Amino acid sequence: MARHFQKNVQDDSPLGFFFLFLYTASVLIRPHEMFQTSIEWITIKVFIILAFGATVAMQRPIKMYPQHWMILALVPLIIFSGFLNGSGMIGIDQSERILVSALFPLFLYSNCITSIKRQHILMAVCLFAALLMVHNGHVQQTAYQGAGWALGTYSVGYISLGERRITYLGFFNDPNDLGMFLVMNIPFAIYFYKKSQAFSKIIMFSVLAALFYGIYLTGSRGTMLGAGALVAVYFIVMNAGPKLFMIIVVLAPIAATVIASLQSSIDASADGRLEAWYAGVLMLLHNPVFGIGMGQFLEEHGLVAHNSYIHVAAELGVPGYSLWGGALIFTALTGYLFIRDQISHKKLIDSEKTVAPPEEEAELFLNKTLFFSLVGFMITGFFISRMFTLLLFIYLGMAIASHIRLVKLNPKYAIHFSNHVAVRSMIYCWSIIVAVYISLKLGL
Repeated sequence: MARHFQKNVQDDSPLGFFFLFLYTASVLIRPHEMFQTSIEWITIKVFIILAFGATVAMQRPIKMYPQHWMILALVPLIIFSGFLNGSGMIGIDQSERILVSALFPLFLYSNCITSIKRQHILMAVCLFAALLMVHNGHVQQTAYQGAGWALGTYSVGYISLGERRITYLGFFNDPNDLGMFLVMNIPFAIYFYKKSQAFSKIIMFSVLAALFYGIYLTGSRGTMLGAGALVAVYFIVMNAGPKLFMIIVVLAPIAATVIASLQSSIDASADGRLEAWYAGVLMLLHNPVFGIGMGQFLEEHGLVAHNSYIHVAAELGVPGYSLWGGALIFTALTGYLFIRDQISHKKLIDSEKTVAPPEEEAELFLNKTLFFSLVGFMITGFFISRMFTLLLFIYLGMAIASHIRLVKLNPKYAIHFSNHVAVRSMIYCWSIIVAVYISLKLGL
């Protein structure tokens, strides 16, 4: 009986992961939306319910981590904020959305991806979906009225002037969302390229070239800046010391605000973005405790903030932004600390001629990949309001799963994946808002 109980405690629930795989394919590839007869099918909802049910019933152990509690705490806060601001029913609707498109995916991805093999499978789905989006976008460039082969997809922009910004199905019908997804997949392509041999390297190099081609076709300046900045961040992380890296992190929002300010002199949309940022900061200052209510930024200002960080702070106030920003920064910071340990360990290996365990080295390499995918969101999210996009919580869940596996492989890593670091991250996330506010005060 004791042996049987112990076996159950370690179950990984293949069925739960199978349905999570189907959910991932449905969300990213969206095959049901490619045909008129199946466009109304609720396959996405069915798969996540089945994945959740199978995981809860069969997977052991199941744990809630700091990021889970942070996002869960947003649910009552959003409801309470809504009622305080006269939009109670909107708050209830928004809180339900957080449960479905944020907490459930975050919980499932972080708990079900219990091996590198499972992670590879989902990464392959992401890259396959990205290639379909790029090919559909390529077709849109020459097709009549910019139509793609995917049902009902059209390029947007002034087609008569040659502007054809590519789109895809579902929430990828905005070039900015599509571009964000492509940027977040660049590290995946590089990861498989480095692990490949000979002919496979050529394939993965072609995939990487296709991603950059797709980014170009989106016509999104924030996406293009995100792709370029991602390369710069890689060299900074791998070569700069921790202190220099933290200084750069604090200065990065200021640099981004300065860039937007320079664009505003020649671009009306950039000028409107700066005004929206400043309006968001004022909303936060006037409603610091519970914000103006989730979903109310557009009602108050007439435009979205075009900045995920400002948008959350304005709508949910100090507690809400601390929770959302804390979950994001905690996951990214943990990934960075693991990378710094890996660099230090590599130097030790070179000096002492020792060899690290292969499984641990493989997991650290994967963690580095997932870290840079999150950085891709953090950069592109600075220029668009996508604070609760499903993409964020899929990639957050993948990163958390890698952190969990690393701690199991070597308990020394637990110091970076602790409640103490989580609390500090809820404070660190405010450096972004403060930096933007200072830049706006100096530039406007």
